[in-house]
Amino acid sequence: MTSTLIRRAAVLALVAASTTALTGCAGVIGAKMTYDDTEKGKITDIVLTGGGGDVTITSGAVAETSVRRVIRRSSNPGSPYKLDGTTLTIDTTCGRNCSVSYEITTPAGVNVRGQERSGDIRLKGVGSTDLQLTSGDVLVSGATGPVSIKATSGDIQVTDAKSSVKVHSTSGDVQATRVVGPVDLQVTSGDMHVELTAPNSVTAKATSGDVWVAVPESKYRVTADSRSGDERLEGLSSDATATNVIDVRVTSGDITVASTS
Repeated sequence: MTSTLIRRAAVLALVAASTTALTGCAGVIGAKMTYDDTEKGKITDIVLTGGGGDVTITSGAVAETSVRRVIRRSSNPGSPYKLDGTTLTIDTTCGRNCSVSYEITTPAGVNVRGQERSGDIRLKGVGSTDLQLTSGDVLVSGATGPVSIKATSGDIQVTDAKSSVKVHSTSGDVQATRVVGPVDLQVTSGDMHVELTAPNSVTAKATSGDVWVAVPESKYRVTADSRSGDERLEGLSSDATATNVIDVRVTSGDITVASTS
């Protein structure tokens, strides 16, 4: 790892266990290890990879990047991360029966991308986001760049995003609230909730689930089509000449498109 490591503190806490307690991946009973690392060098991108683990990234008014890694039920911590230039790669692979989680604090505007098989991801104040995951919930708040998420199972919430939002999910509810847009949501099974802070376009398609879209006062070309369910326009009507398009299509579920004004 080519990095400037200025601080590392490891705390190993062994919790009391009965003779029937579960043995972890390396024969350690109830082991928990916490590692704190700090990087002074500039980091512009964080890449997530690995089998599974919870990751929290907070980007804001700090000068350095700090990485806290918590490992449970393992005596072999492995490498904490890889730093290549300005790209930090986080590997959440831990091993059989053990688990790892990360809490990362970075200077403002870091971009996050990568793939995870399982685990919850929480991002705050980051730049762009491009994630693919199989199972787990995702919360992205205050992103300044485009947000793109592909998921198989899990709830996804995007709030206060300053750019485009694109979410494609097989199963789980999706929320994109207080976002600038444009918004593109596709869900096989799950409800969708969209709230724009500025006039823009919205595409929302679902096989099964209710869709609620709220937009500021403006002209919109609206399509609301549900094969089995109610369709409601509240406080606005479709304008064929409008530049912004609201296209909502559902196989089974109710559709509501409303004005926030």
